[in-house]
Amino acid sequence: MDNRLIEQIKHRLPITEVLSTYITLEPSGTQFKARCPFHNEKTASFSVSPERGLYYCFGCGAKGDILNFVQEFEGLDFKGALKVLADRAGIPLTAQYDTAEPTDSVYDALEQAARKYQALLKKNPEAVEYLKKRGVMEETIEQFRIGYAPMEWRTIAGGLDEKNHGYYERAGLIKKTEKGYYDRFRGRIIFPLTDSSGRIVAFSGRMFPDTEEGPKYLNSPETEVFQKSRVLFGFDKAKIAIKKHNFAILVEGQMDLVLSHQAGFKNTVATSGTAVSETTIGDSSAQLSVIARLTPNLFLAFDGDSAGQKAMERAALVTLSMGMNPKVVALPEGVDPADFIIANGTDSWKELLKHGEHFILHTLHVLQKSALSAHQLKQSIRQKLFPFLARVQSSIERNMYLNTIATESSLGTKEVNEDFIAYLKETVSIPYVASPITLPKSSEGISIAERFQAFIELYPEDGTETVISKVTNFEFNGERLPLAPLSDADRERILAIVERENKSLEVEQRLAVLHEISTAIINQFLENLRFSYAMKMNEAKQNNDEVKELEYLALLQQINQSRHMQ
Repeated sequence: MDNRLIEQIKHRLPITEVLSTYITLEPSGTQFKARCPFHNEKTASFSVSPERGLYYCFGCGAKGDILNFVQEFEGLDFKGALKVLADRAGIPLTAQYDTAEPTDSVYDALEQAARKYQALLKKNPEAVEYLKKRGVMEETIEQFRIGYAPMEWRTIAGGLDEKNHGYYERAGLIKKTEKGYYDRFRGRIIFPLTDSSGRIVAFSGRMFPDTEEGPKYLNSPETEVFQKSRVLFGFDKAKIAIKKHNFAILVEGQMDLVLSHQAGFKNTVATSGTAVSETTIGDSSAQLSVIARLTPNLFLAFDGDSAGQKAMERAALVTLSMGMNPKVVALPEGVDPADFIIANGTDSWKELLKHGEHFILHTLHVLQKSALSAHQLKQSIRQKLFPFLARVQSSIERNMYLNTIATESSLGTKEVNEDFIAYLKETVSIPYVASPITLPKSSEGISIAERFQAFIELYPEDGTETVISKVTNFEFNGERLPLAPLSDADRERILAIVERENKSLEVEQRLAVLHEISTAIINQFLENLRFSYAMKMNEAKQNNDEVKELEYLALLQQINQSRHMQ
């Protein structure tokens, strides 16, 4: 990579201009300060130097220039961050963008396939007419690069030479059988899925024309550039609007997303072809995690049918665990956002958003309507509401909702609080006092923490950024995972042992080992915190401090949930 290109981008994009699109900067002498986006803090410890073009957080140690910041904040690799900034600076990357990466050919395969799908859509008037009947305008089709895959076995695979077969297979576009390669997507309207920089990483295909064979929707498999729990459809086009409006709208389907953007709701993202799963909670690179850094406010606009409601509950569970404020957009049963917008217009959609209700309160009101007795309501609250309430991060908010539940259900504050404490004790299901455990020693007296440090020093080229970030940025309830560097006295010995034990492993095997090590480190950190909170909870119980006891019980449950997700 030509360093002159990077310097040219930095010259055109002052660091304060770039960072202010992500976080709120405040003047502080000749510098600027902000609350760090990479860890929770009440007092601003994030410092930005316009003169040097650098930032530094005195709380967590995050540091770097605009490229480092965009990589970390948006969960991108170096090239992805460079593309974001080059596009913003109006600088083409073509001639100077010449460093070769293992995934370059995979991205190229996806891009070439997208262009072919786009061209094939224009040759299929029936598919174009279907999109127009759904309300999609021609400029929207171009903006989202919607395409079409004909009902043929080798539209993509047939034109490839032997060398390119491997790249297209790695991209999830073709499959290999005894008879040769064939296309994964056939007879489908194609929607490209992109990373935060706009690079295509996968596709989602809607069957067209409709038949009884195969699933209605087909998505790319997970690949080296696509992990479904990380990607939200339309995020690259929505991120600026999300920051500007301080809220995001999460929908399910491709058409919901496309028509929302077309109607002017640019801060909309979709789960189409992707998955909002609990693995997202601890993944700082997931696009939902980026949304949480841009805004805590999220509207869940899922279909009104039972499948849509279940998907909404999964999303609520995850977003509550991330400290977000999910609100429910109440759609009529059988109606999705696309249908609603087309039938009722943008003003009605705005009105529906205005009446969005926090998921906890929405669920309470749904339970109240269906309960036939006070006893049934109490049981429903325990079974269907408490699991979500336990995920609320703020103890102040949690107590506020407990009081609201008590008031609106007429069950009484003391009874609701006691029932919630009992629920937490049952679901935590761990001894309240356990012994803190130190990191176990591995072979030849090397601790797991030392092995981790050696790994990331020896194999930085293996694509370990995600695992490293997972450990070095791990935080629970404002407490960060401490990870001391290798001591000078033991460094050479430890590096030699780790290199000897792993030099015969392939890259994928080394990554698997590193993932196991990182999981052990995080779980140990959580185990020690669990011991600390258990002791504090017992102390609160002895002092008859129910508020503190409840707070520590909730934290213990969150630790259990975090451990299960590692």
